[in-house]
Amino acid sequence: MGVADVIPGVSGGTIALILNIYERLIAAIKSISPASVLSILKSITKPKELLKTVKELDLLFLIVLACGIFSAVLTLSSVIPNLVFKHTEYTFGCFIGLIIPSIFIPWKLIKEKSVSTYAALIAGLALTITFSYLMKEHVNSGSYDGNFSTAVLVLFFSAVLAISAMILPGISGSFILMLLGQYLFVSGLIARIKVDILGSSVNERKKMALELVQDFSTVEVCILITVFMTGCVIGILLMSRFIHFCLKKSHDVTMAFLTGMICSSVYVLWPYKAAKPDGIDMKDWLPKAPNIIPEMNSTTGISIAIFFTALICSAAFIIYGNKRAED
Repeated sequence: MGVADVIPGVSGGTIALILNIYERLIAAIKSISPASVLSILKSITKPKELLKTVKELDLLFLIVLACGIFSAVLTLSSVIPNLVFKHTEYTFGCFIGLIIPSIFIPWKLIKEKSVSTYAALIAGLALTITFSYLMKEHVNSGSYDGNFSTAVLVLFFSAVLAISAMILPGISGSFILMLLGQYLFVSGLIARIKVDILGSSVNERKKMALELVQDFSTVEVCILITVFMTGCVIGILLMSRFIHFCLKKSHDVTMAFLTGMICSSVYVLWPYKAAKPDGIDMKDWLPKAPNIIPEMNSTTGISIAIFFTALICSAAFIIYGNKRAED
């Protein structure tokens, strides 16, 4: 699930379905509440009661899962930015190939398609494309011009939205971060922690990620990581309940809206961007670069081949997961 959450387009919820742990995951998350936390604190000096509470809440399952996700994120955080900057066409082509089959997951879950569901589909598509366009104009994946307070606010709300997407099959949390223009920035923060705190060596790959957060001090980076993690905790506890409420009250319309959000990825992650002007860093240009129609050359041909390879692999993975779910 951790590897899936790092790659925009591959949903952690989809992986949970394939591994047949999705229902257990949802039940474990919903069991966390102020009352359950208080129960743990009361029994912390009583090993037997504490063990019983941990089993009832399935906390060991959540802890092991969280450790696996964190390990994958820590490992791949500096790999993806390097690929995005140096091989944009290939990387985004791969991402879109992974995403497109996921569109059919929430759409298939719609029980009755009607005018309202198609309207919700269009609304989800239009909203995310519009929001992405506005983000291109006002936010970049670099340093926020050194504005720490702005980075804190944007990062917190981005974390809340992204983590809530993780528990939905077909909706990728890293994809939401990409939509909000924060995916590369968060990758830079993690790379900075690995170098400044964990003492990891700086190679060319990590150097690309570190450039995204070069205007912030180590203390500020630690605060930003803490803010992001806090947003993740709040998001998964509160926003997931809100999404669950929406699905319960208006399941088909909600699923159609989420399907529209996924469809917008074709615009957001379009592999072919306008050429970078002289004097502008790639990290500042890429989030704002307008989409273009590419000329047919070797680079375009390879990116198309990568797209179809990723699409076939993603589709096969989802088909296998559906069969496992049916079994």
